[in-house]
Amino acid sequence: MRWGSLCAAIGLSAACVAPAIAASVTLNTTIRDFCSVGSTSVAGCAPHVDFDNNGIASVSNAVQATLGVDGKPVFNGPSSSVFSTAGNFNQWYNDAPGINQTISQNLTLNETFAGSGIYQYTSSAYFPIDGLGWGNQGNSHNYHFTMELSTMFTYKAGQTFSFTGDDDVWVFINNQRVIDLGGIHGAQSASVNLDTLGLTAGQNYSFDFFFAERHLSESNLKISTSIVFNDNKVPEPGTLALLGLALAAAGATRRRKV
Repeated sequence: MRWGSLCAAIGLSAACVAPAIAASVTLNTTIRDFCSVGSTSVAGCAPHVDFDNNGIASVSNAVQATLGVDGKPVFNGPSSSVFSTAGNFNQWYNDAPGINQTISQNLTLNETFAGSGIYQYTSSAYFPIDGLGWGNQGNSHNYHFTMELSTMFTYKAGQTFSFTGDDDVWVFINNQRVIDLGGIHGAQSASVNLDTLGLTAGQNYSFDFFFAERHLSESNLKISTSIVFNDNKVPEPGTLALLGLALAAAGATRRRKV
């Protein structure tokens, strides 16, 4: 029985209020799968020197403080045990045939409870492409990939964004770097209070998130934010098919009226 029908049945329609439902926002992510150093058994895949090269280090300022003209992080150098060259880094978030494979997936942030205004995604085993792309390369999970998402939001005073995870994470708001957790390392945390960024309330701003998983054996991803992002999910294939049928039906109805 529907909630409204139940209320009417017991004579409480005037006072009966539907239970609050927690909100969610779904964002499209672009994941690029790589073959790690030493992975020579994957046909057509050239191992990438930045993935599982045995270097372990946290590195600040590995990327420049502003995004490049292409909307991607710009390698700041210098080369090290965990970052090789600008050319190799440029492949992390760009399509490179024979180097990476691109997979599109949705990531959903759920409100902690109805009306809280806090949206979270939490995983201590963030392995979104197990068995996909170049495959697991003999490991229990696919450990070698990058993920990026880009969306917009309307700034309101008091908004915050917090992240905990590994390995590299860079967050840019209005093209400016606000979280800087570069390098191959265990789970690390950082947060930003948007009130410190000089934004104008009611204005729309860009949000860009760049993540890399580059080493066995953990992959942690936790996001907690009061920012209400613009939902930019990619519709499921079934949803696209239904939308196509609906549009076709609408067109047929219009032709009959004419």
